[in-house]
Amino acid sequence: MAEGLIFVRSVKRRDIRRRDMLHFGIIGLGNIAHRFADSLSHFEEADFYAGASYTESKREEFKKKYKPHIIYDNYEDLLNDQEVDVVYICVPHSLHYKWCKEALLHDKCVLVEKPAVLKVNEFDELTALSRERHLFFMEAMKTRFLPLLKIVHKEINKGLIGDIISISNHFCFYLENHRKDHYLFDKEQGGCLYDTGCYGLASVCDFIKDDVISIKNDATYCDGIDVHDRITLTFRHGQKAFIECAMDSADNRKMIIKGTKGDIIMDPYYRPMEAVFNLKDGESQTCTVEYDYDDFHGEIEAVLQSIAYLRIEHENYTHQDNRRVIELMERIKESL
Repeated sequence: MAEGLIFVRSVKRRDIRRRDMLHFGIIGLGNIAHRFADSLSHFEEADFYAGASYTESKREEFKKKYKPHIIYDNYEDLLNDQEVDVVYICVPHSLHYKWCKEALLHDKCVLVEKPAVLKVNEFDELTALSRERHLFFMEAMKTRFLPLLKIVHKEINKGLIGDIISISNHFCFYLENHRKDHYLFDKEQGGCLYDTGCYGLASVCDFIKDDVISIKNDATYCDGIDVHDRITLTFRHGQKAFIECAMDSADNRKMIIKGTKGDIIMDPYYRPMEAVFNLKDGESQTCTVEYDYDDFHGEIEAVLQSIAYLRIEHENYTHQDNRRVIELMERIKESL
């Protein structure tokens, strides 16, 4: 990020504060919050200022490991802290809407873990608040901000593999030693579509912008939640996409983009550092691009850049892009 950027944002809509660092607050101090806090520590333009958890052991762990300015024992106090500029929300899926809305109403910019919400109408309400209060709001779909993806898009746009015919991606794993009271096994918010299927949908929508005219899902259920989804999308102009996500299957995390002149393989597709281009003339090329520190870095950089330039969304993953993914998740759920 360019040196010397000054962050300007509205606080309580009347007070304007200028400084060269943004203070992040983290709501929900689980496993992914550790990875986010670690990545954030490598930025000079932002810091981990405040955290919040209802669990004492998590508060103590984060306090000792990351040394934020303050750790709260409830989310409300963090939102009332006027020093917090941006809130990273990583609580169970069904709580995203509530705490995103509360954060925006407290004039905080928001980065929320995927899926941002579970319903399109909830997303529309949050983006309306974002526009009304001119606050940045984005789902944490880090796949849109990985360095390798820029090159893959560039080569596709140059016509290296011709026109895209189909895309298949897989995010399969065994979920072992799980607790039945874990939110992933809650009928309202659980299942692999919400957990990892959203990565597959977002990746497909990144490369095929056409309307989806047909959805089929061959799903396997356990105790009322989907543990294995096999989703086929048909697009208006004939392209196909196959998305497999599973919590009961051997590891498979590959994506293949097939074109009229060749294909592209990335593995794992949701945080790749290598892409293999196989062309129909027999030529094969491998492109390797390492992360800028880790797979969270590009996402955080996008947040900082957007806020610095007073944007409420980022061009790599706009509100409309995100809405399309949530709408598809709703349609898939309704098709079952």
